[in-house]
This record gives sequence, structure tokens and C-alpha cells, in this order.
Amino acid sequence: MIVKADRIPEPDHPFYTDTMGIFPGGAATNYALSAHRLGHGSKILAKIGRSPIVKSLMTQLAEEGVGLDYVEEVDVEPNLTIIFLREDGRISMIRKKSHSLIPTAEDVSKMRGMFDVVHFASVPPTSVVYDEGSKLVSYDPGPYAAEYGGEKVDIIYTNEAEYKRLGSRVNAKLVVIKRGSKGATVLGDGVECEANGLRVSVVDTTGAGDVFDAAFNVKYSQDEPVEDALRFAITASALKVERLGGTGSPTLEQVEERLKKSEVKVICR
Repeated sequence: MIVKADRIPEPDHPFYTDTMGIFPGGAATNYALSAHRLGHGSKILAKIGRSPIVKSLMTQLAEEGVGLDYVEEVDVEPNLTIIFLREDGRISMIRKKSHSLIPTAEDVSKMRGMFDVVHFASVPPTSVVYDEGSKLVSYDPGPYAAEYGGEKVDIIYTNEAEYKRLGSRVNAKLVVIKRGSKGATVLGDGVECEANGLRVSVVDTTGAGDVFDAAFNVKYSQDEPVEDALRFAITASALKVERLGGTGSPTLEQVEERLKKSEVKVICR
């Protein structure tokens, strides 16, 4: 649930807002929908609590073309997140999470060899399984960054604060550090790239990092240079923050159109 509010009101002081809605969400959902809109087929491996609201939201994803073949309904209350959206687009979150809804390494291992690209989104490192049969395996630990113990992946995505928590434990070809409006940095595999951000009218930053991950993976998995993948990802995530909700990601055509007049400068050393 997203509600625009710069503060939590005091008791007995009603607060009115012009923005309040229930959206599909979660890092895996945001990523999968973005990858699909950018031209790649996508399927979600996840467990969801049994709820008519959740079923309605998942129907929206299916209707757009995201594969739900590996989504399992479980008889527990669903995971929920309340997002407080500030006037400047920044967000604060309150999460309710059930450990029983986290996919296990055993769940993931059943999918080995089935996908060209595997992305782990905001799950603990104990759920991360490297798939030798995939072209690309990436991981965005999100709130689990401090728990990362060096599990092998090809790309690890972090923000600046999460990168500090990783320390020297990184076991990846590339580390991509997302810096919001300041751009992004890519380290490793013989490259060091810096890119600036794009100036946009910020509406909601929810899911911008997930869209970045999807866009970078789409280009990098097609053997395009790191600088091109970085420019594409920054542009896609910038377009997302102009829209409400984590699933407000742009299409391939919209990103390509913006790239024609892109202000993203990438310097690689």
C-alpha cells in the first residue's frame, strides 16, 4: 500500500491525502515486470500468502505476461508493505514479512538449467544458488546485505549503504553500486565505470532499484558493453521514478526514445 504522507499524524488528528492505493509489489515482482516490458520473457519463483487481494494483484501481472508458473500459494497471511511517499518522491517503508514465504535453496535448485538469466531479489543469501547452466546470475540482497557471506554470483547490486555492509566478502564478477539521482558505479571484471544520473520530475522512487537491475541485466546478458548497460539502466530507472508504484516501469520503446536525448555520461577506466 502506498500513501502520500510526509508524517504520521498524531492521535485524533485526521490526515487527508490525494494518493493512496494498493499495488502489486516486492522486489521480484518489480524486477520481473520490468524485464518483461524491456523485451525479455520473465517468470517469478515466489511463495505468496493466500488472500483474495493478493490473487487479484497477481492476476494483473499474469494479464501483462509475467509467468506465474512457479508462484506457490501458502496458507499464511501475505507479506505486506506500507510505503509512506514524501512530496519529493523519497519513501519510508514498514514491512510485515513471514519467514515461511521466503523461497529456500531447495526451491531454487529445482529450477537449475531452466533460465538464461536468474536474479535473486531481496531474499537472504541462504536462498541464493549459483546456476552453472545460466548465462547470468545476479543478486540484489536489499535488506539482507549485512548477512551476505560471499555466495557466488555474476553480478551483485547494492546501494551505497549496502555496499559498505558487504565489506570484502563480495564474490562476483561485477559490483553495481546504485547511487540514486547521483548515478551509479560499476566495479570489477577489469572495469571501473562511473555514470551520472538523469534529471527527472520525481514522483515515487519505489522500485527504481529493481528496474535498474532488470534493465542492466537485459543489456549485459545480450553481451553489450558495461557502459551501454549502465546508460540503459540509469535511463530506465529514471523514467520509473516519474511514475507511481514499484510496477510503474517503462517499456523498451520508452527507454530507447529517452536514450536518443540521453544526458547520461559514462566514464570507464
